Amino acid sequence: MAIPELELTNRVAIVTGGGRSIGRATASALAHAGADVMVAGRNEEILQEVASALSVSTGRRIVPAVCDVSNPGDVDGMLAKCSEQLGPPDVLVANAGIFQTWQPSELLSLSEWDEVCDVDLRGVWICCVAVGRMMLRRGTGSIVTISSIAGLTGLPGVVSYNASKAGVVALTKTLAAEWSGRGVRVNCVAPGFIERDEEPLKSDAAALDRIYGRTPLNRFGTPREVALAVLFLASNAASFITGATLAVDGGWLAT
Repeated sequence: MAIPELELTNRVAIVTGGGRSIGRATASALAHAGADVMVAGRNEEILQEVASALSVSTGRRIVPAVCDVSNPGDVDGMLAKCSEQLGPPDVLVANAGIFQTWQPSELLSLSEWDEVCDVDLRGVWICCVAVGRMMLRRGTGSIVTISSIAGLTGLPGVVSYNASKAGVVALTKTLAAEWSGRGVRVNCVAPGFIERDEEPLKSDAAALDRIYGRTPLNRFGTPREVALAVLFLASNAASFITGATLAVDGGWLAT
């Protein structure tokens, strides 16, 4: 039986980092729930493939947009394209992110610190504020940011990623506190170890042993499992939830 509160019929959603893994699965989940979706990212070819496949499988309008989320001009252009071709956004999923090379913190270069923080925190901030202004003018909207268990603990060897993702959690809470009374809910999803399009850890037996040994569900999560959590928070099913961070981590943080 369908749950009306989970439906996004005729709403407009933007998913940044929408070409791969969690972003692609999220765009699919939102479209299957009835939303028209803009998939944004930096690889035009991949975005076109995703948009074409989703439009066929869902019957919804799926529009690709090339965008570097750390560039305010790109974000403004993305929003102009969204408004023109789909309408003003009702949902933003701020998912775009990059990962740091595993290394001791004292060896991390300033340039790599800046590169990670520019996308993973600055980019989330730019997108949230740009879309949030549009939502606040209309008095309605739902934003879901994507952090990580790395933002809730201290994973060794990825200090810039940890710091950026912790910043996303704090940003989410602050915007929720400021905007929820004006009709815009802001929540966060913090994935654990999730299968990626290309998963280098799958060939590292020692790493897998550590991950499985720490994860009560004893496996990697799937992008769809994260996407369904995003769908819940974006929808009216979560109408009394704001400022929350939902871990989708197989129990990692519980141990």
